[in-house]
Amino acid sequence: MHRSSPPQATSIVSLALVALVGLGAAAACKRAPSGATAEASASARTRSAAVEAQPTPGRAGPIEAVEVVSDRRVLVAPGAAGGEPARPIVFLHGMCSESRPSVEAWAGGARELGTVIALDGDASCPNGGGRTWSTDIAALDARIGAAIDAASAADGLALDASKLVVVGESMGASRAVALATQFPAKYTRLVLVGGPETPTRAALPDVKAVALLAGEKEPQEKMQKGATNLAKAGVETRFWELAGAVHGAYGGDGARTMGEAIAFVARR
Repeated sequence: MHRSSPPQATSIVSLALVALVGLGAAAACKRAPSGATAEASASARTRSAAVEAQPTPGRAGPIEAVEVVSDRRVLVAPGAAGGEPARPIVFLHGMCSESRPSVEAWAGGARELGTVIALDGDASCPNGGGRTWSTDIAALDARIGAAIDAASAADGLALDASKLVVVGESMGASRAVALATQFPAKYTRLVLVGGPETPTRAALPDVKAVALLAGEKEPQEKMQKGATNLAKAGVETRFWELAGAVHGAYGGDGARTMGEAIAFVARR
């Protein structure tokens, strides 16, 4: 004689079947995500890997204040012993500014490339607002020579002026170009950051290499146009953007970017 299943047993079996179906669907979702979800996940992993793969610049190391005979003191960030410490990398700051914040921002990226020597401008700004530069380029040239000699003596380095790189920021970039115009055989490797003029081949007759940079959040046209014009004239040149930077600043990745730019001109 046939006996029907109790209503309670039937309900239990039905619930069990529903649970099994739900678990299978969840597992299928984990095994095969939708195309959009899978693509976004892969993209996130790619971006993370790219960030992790970026090189980390070395620390700036000690920044020393070095006395210069008959002049203002200069800041010196000695190069790494395992790199090329004998190359002088001279820094000229912007108008009504000072050198230390900039040197602290990027000198760590240049330690393997040389010894950073930062001069102060030869003129004062109103109300104690930093230092600026006169138009006496011959005097600036003499000051650079004296600063290199003082840094050599202070750190026991035989700095080689033939390997000189000049880094100029804003007004300092204008003075760097003027040095290369007036003393073309001495100033052949330039790094120009946010310069107010477009550099030309006529102003840089014997230059070997020029790196041009501008902040992401400042006008870039003059530096980009300079890179284009110099490249057409046969000069080794390249433009870099300083990510997230406004005029007079270097951004969170400034040490790495400046290191690349200095290396570009130093090795040519």
